[in-house]
Amino acid sequence: MNAEETMRALAAAWEHGDPDAIADRFAPDGVYEGPLFDGFPVGPEAVRAACAAAFAEISEVRVPIKQLAMSGDVALAEGQFLSADLAGVRCDFDLVMVVELRDGMIIRFTEYFDTAKLA
Repeated sequence: MNAEETMRALAAAWEHGDPDAIADRFAPDGVYEGPLFDGFPVGPEAVRAACAAAFAEISEVRVPIKQLAMSGDVALAEGQFLSADLAGVRCDFDLVMVVELRDGMIIRFTEYFDTAKLA
């Protein structure tokens, strides 16, 4: 799976609420740099736990990708994260994502978005 396919698979896994599908793409030293995590999870088990905790707090997730560019083992995507919290309050924002692979596995997945909108 190349970087573009990996990016699309990550978006689909978020939409399906599947922490295993996300975690299984990470190398043992792969890091998920998400601004809402309490520290960045490293490796499949830590990524799985962090994503499972996030999924427990949200529903109705959609991650439409508007633009996607790839160069070698790196893909950049511009899109949105659309969801609701458990009370049904919308939590929608624009985001940029970067995925970097080594031997087909994620060594870095980074999300950039305005966290002030979530306060």
